[in-house]
Amino acid sequence: PLMPELIGGSADLTPSNLTAITCSKDFQKDSPEGRYLRFGVREHGMAAICNGLFAYGGLRPFCATFLNFAGYALGSIRVSALSKFGVLYVMTHDSIGLGEDGPTHQPVEMIESLRSMPNINVFRPADSNEMSMAYKVALESHETPSVICCSRSGLPALEHSSAESAAKGAYTIIGADIKLSDTDLIIVGTGSEVGACMDAAAKLTEGGLKVRVVSMPCQDIFVAQTEEYQRTVLPGNVPTLSVEASAIHGWHRFSHAQIGMTRFGMSAPGNALFEKFGFTADNVTEKGKALVDFYKKAGSVPDLMSRPVFNNIME
Repeated sequence: PLMPELIGGSADLTPSNLTAITCSKDFQKDSPEGRYLRFGVREHGMAAICNGLFAYGGLRPFCATFLNFAGYALGSIRVSALSKFGVLYVMTHDSIGLGEDGPTHQPVEMIESLRSMPNINVFRPADSNEMSMAYKVALESHETPSVICCSRSGLPALEHSSAESAAKGAYTIIGADIKLSDTDLIIVGTGSEVGACMDAAAKLTEGGLKVRVVSMPCQDIFVAQTEEYQRTVLPGNVPTLSVEASAIHGWHRFSHAQIGMTRFGMSAPGNALFEKFGFTADNVTEKGKALVDFYKKAGSVPDLMSRPVFNNIME
């Protein structure tokens, strides 16, 4: 194996999290060389054990559960961030798209809760290229834990997606050839919603608008980039619509309007829920056109990047 130090497991959700290490046995009495741990339904204990493994040294622990159940592990995840333990947290079933299990299992506020924590990278990849980037950056971040949020269903490879570009936290996946001064609308999305954003951009382009689409797999990494780079992706003074099947809180930094969750989900097939809550190409198209029209009528677009950022830590 290329990473013999990698060790971890799932909170009794291995078939759903797909985290089994195929090259290793389970860690058991008769197979102490095994590197896969069956933690059982104990998310807080699972994350705490991973902290202990990392603190011991020589091992790189990971653990997995459904994203909504990260709430049970938040105390231990916070210890990872506070202690600079580069634990890998693999959180699947990352939105209302998980379907019939309903609002008890559907995360709404969890992504923003994790994003607000210091010293942690929260990834929501849109396809396999971005997923490769997320694991690479996570493994290279020895002093920063990472949460990799994954959809329940498989996602297709997206045209123009790039692991190298995604490593900057956000990048223009559609419309990079359009000058920012000529751009009518920017749509920024994450995870499974990026595909709908790209489809909506195609519809809006047919209607005569010049549209860019930005994929933002990691806000934490994007805001660490230079202001110059940030402005090449999200200049702030172009009407910008964010699309994420999660809470809208936090997106006001990057977008003028948001398509997101403002209530708990429902029990229904994932596709039906995405249509119900507006995460479809048709709704993104409609809201994108409405946003452009709004600012045409207003006469100006507020510059989201034109604001002071203060360092309030006194020396």
